Amino acid sequence: MGVLQIDSVNVCVRTHYMPMFSRLGSYDQGLLEELAYDDKDLFETWAHEACFVPIEDHAWFRPRMAEFRPWKRIQQLTEENPEFLESAYEQVIANGPMTASELDGAGKRQGPWWGYNHGKIAMEWFFGRGDFSVATRKNFTRYYDISERVIPEQHFNGFAPTIDDSRYEWLKKASIAHGVGTAPDLADYFRVKNPVARPILDRLVADREVQIASVEGWNEPAYVPSKLMSAEPVKGRTLLTPFDPLVWNRDRIKRIFDFDYKIEIYVPEKKRKYGYYVYPFLLGEDLVGRVDLKAERDKSVLRVKGAFVEEGFDHEYVAENLADELKLMAGWLGLKRVVAGRRGNLVGELRTALKR
Repeated sequence: MGVLQIDSVNVCVRTHYMPMFSRLGSYDQGLLEELAYDDKDLFETWAHEACFVPIEDHAWFRPRMAEFRPWKRIQQLTEENPEFLESAYEQVIANGPMTASELDGAGKRQGPWWGYNHGKIAMEWFFGRGDFSVATRKNFTRYYDISERVIPEQHFNGFAPTIDDSRYEWLKKASIAHGVGTAPDLADYFRVKNPVARPILDRLVADREVQIASVEGWNEPAYVPSKLMSAEPVKGRTLLTPFDPLVWNRDRIKRIFDFDYKIEIYVPEKKRKYGYYVYPFLLGEDLVGRVDLKAERDKSVLRVKGAFVEEGFDHEYVAENLADELKLMAGWLGLKRVVAGRRGNLVGELRTALKR
């Protein structure tokens, strides 16, 4: 995959923990923090979105950091209180890892929900530019420090690629992560603009890093990595977080799986079709259904608020496999029971399967 997207929503489990469970099964979630903040094998940066990335890839992201541009809030802060930015930088140098709210003069949060105060604006500005890195997190809160003290020296002061070198590497990694994808598919993985991506993909083809392929029903050429051609069928069975790389690109999963998917967190409750935080369910080589999940930790329950099967798939077969996967997930989360509600066209069969 090359990246793990980070997201704060914790209605079931934070999304960066889930992709490894989806691929490997139960594991100790603490290993991720150990890799990122103790061993320094991962670092946080803007990749697809906010992501964990292998530390050996740090050099490929420095050119993007160098091009980081001020947004409206930082422009306003620079105009209104330029001394604060200098003060914030000096405070972190002097004090070591700090949260945004610990800065002197951080101010009150502006706006609803995740509105930024001056401290957060400053910290995110320095983080985006690469001056600061995330040294650790506590209760998901970022502790920022100067990057020289976070990123191991051999990675911080290693080779210096150009932005085109980085884009070449990102698109090569994206082709491996996808297996097969169009130019827009691959470009989206690391947020490279389509017009920029296409000539770089031509170079990858010329260098024999990727091959051009045609896919039945697709309207434009596809790309596959030269070293990973395989016709072996997939025997997967897993739940996918809404921010799993497999389902990032809604157009692509529609083309491949005929699966319409939308995250409905920001949709008013009465207008939601499937639910607040819905996990697609992969079975074999198909996305066969979806479940709206919530971890009720005070009751030690994994709550299935809604369960849905796609048209054309056997309800009982999907329910049996989904029940097993939900029980595995509940055990991984330390929850004792899986309880199904009453929403969805699969919930009857799922409730029966859970009782077996």
